[in-house]
Amino acid sequence: MSESAPKEIQSKPMQEKSLERMEALLKHSAMGIHILFQNNDIADAMRDFKDNTDFFDFNKMKRVQDVMTSLIAKPSYNDKVAFLKELDPESYKMLIRTYFHIVENTVRAATDQHH
Repeated sequence: MSESAPKEIQSKPMQEKSLERMEALLKHSAMGIHILFQNNDIADAMRDFKDNTDFFDFNKMKRVQDVMTSLIAKPSYNDKVAFLKELDPESYKMLIRTYFHIVENTVRAATDQHH
C-alpha cells in the first residue's frame, strides 16, 4: 500500500488481523481455555456481579466499548496482557464480564445453529 493512502485504508488489514486474533481467543474461551484472564480474576468479577443493569448504563457501556476496542487493537498476546494489567479494577472486572458475555452468546449461537 502506498504511503499516500489514507490511514483508514492502511490500517484496515491490521484491524482485520486484530479481529481474527480476538475471534481465536473467544473460540478458545468457548472451549474453556481462558488465556487472557487469571482464574481468580474471573471468579472475582463474576462473584461481584449482581445483575445486568450496569450493562444498560450508557457511560459504562461506552467505557467498556472503548476498553474492548483498545484490547482488540493490541497486536500481540503480550500487548493485550500488559494492557489488561494497566486497567483500573472496575474497568477490568467489567471487561471480564463483557468478554464472557460475548463468549456465552457465541456458544449459544453455535448451539442454536446445530439444533
